[in-house]
Amino acid sequence: MASTEHPFVSETLTTLRSFFELHSAPKYLVAVSGGRDSMLLCELLLLLKLPVELMHVNYGLRGSESDLDQLHIAQYCHKSKLKLHCHQSKLAQQLRDKKTNLQAEARAIRYRFFREIQAKEPGSMICIAQHQDDQIETFWLQLSRGAGLKGLASMTKANNGTLRPLLDLTRMEINALCQHLQLEFRDDSSNQSKKYRRNLWRMEFLPFLDNNLPQLKAAILYLQQKFHAEIKAQEEGLARVVSSFQNNKSITLNDISQLTAYQYIEIFKRAGFPMYITKRISELFTAANGKYLQWTDPINAHLNYLVKNGKKLEWFVDEACHWAYQFEEASLTDLPNDHLIDTNLIKGQLYFRFVQPKDKIKIKGLAGSKSVYQLLKEAGVPAPLRPLQFVCCDDQKVIAIPGHKVNYAVVAKADSSNVAELTFQKILTFEND
Repeated sequence: MASTEHPFVSETLTTLRSFFELHSAPKYLVAVSGGRDSMLLCELLLLLKLPVELMHVNYGLRGSESDLDQLHIAQYCHKSKLKLHCHQSKLAQQLRDKKTNLQAEARAIRYRFFREIQAKEPGSMICIAQHQDDQIETFWLQLSRGAGLKGLASMTKANNGTLRPLLDLTRMEINALCQHLQLEFRDDSSNQSKKYRRNLWRMEFLPFLDNNLPQLKAAILYLQQKFHAEIKAQEEGLARVVSSFQNNKSITLNDISQLTAYQYIEIFKRAGFPMYITKRISELFTAANGKYLQWTDPINAHLNYLVKNGKKLEWFVDEACHWAYQFEEASLTDLPNDHLIDTNLIKGQLYFRFVQPKDKIKIKGLAGSKSVYQLLKEAGVPAPLRPLQFVCCDDQKVIAIPGHKVNYAVVAKADSSNVAELTFQKILTFEND
């Protein structure tokens, strides 16, 4: 008979009850593989009488084994009257079509699925059955990959709508709870394969370290606590800089110099910069004006440029767009204003086109005209993007470079009789527009 009255089971339930009181939700979406850890988490939440639904991804990588895992979960849900969300993945085919890391791809697939289910259940929390030994394994894996502070800090019990209630329990304690509850679960045969680095750490390296340096595990957990505290402290000053960079598409070299190593990596990581580009950004600090780094966004295939422009770095994206203009009422009392136009000097209807090599405009305080290409260069627009910039024209001349300069030849003066403010709006064009 399963024993829920065993002292350790009772103690665990009491601890979890307090945890879920702090993280209450109308529904808990438990990620299940059919294995020991996730089936235990399901059982514990049921014993706490919490509102639970289960989520399972069948990758189909182990043939009938994968199907039997899903069947086991389905039978558990039927017996316990739980709703089950299943996703059939074509991971095997994806791996044949492109070279990719199996475990990384599987993780991306399941978390995408989990977030889709969560989005349909407002206020719900995803529950993952990772435990303390997973935390230790993750630390060593991240260290072997050269991870930074965030990677070494590993997982938290509650973060961004995801809960990991078992994170304080060891694998040995998980096993003990399963025995006391007489829990039925499935064993994944791939967990015994040493071709996966995590399994190699779990089966060989960590047992060796535990036997020879038994105090090391406690030291790592202590370090991770300190890392989390440090991250929390650094996050407080980071949000403003991240927001400014993403909104303005620029950051001063002085602002960068004030960042810690963690903040430096995070600001560009959150903007979607690949790590190999982030590692090269320091090259621009002493580079000549106009030098840039270039990369392609793997999601939308847009070309990105980070350009040295004076004492700041500017971020440009080659994204499909078109421009719109608008004249707004204005008067001479609003002078001086470089966006106030003498409408009598506009010849015909305004329109937009790509810049051409011979395009020039008048600049205030400068005799003669200046090349639009030169102005774009001075504005820090990278050379490959200059021919793709739009100019606003009338029947005779370039009126403005949207986002940069207005032709001083049409700017309103004190003797202008018809005045309006010329504004521009950039409108992104998507593939299905």
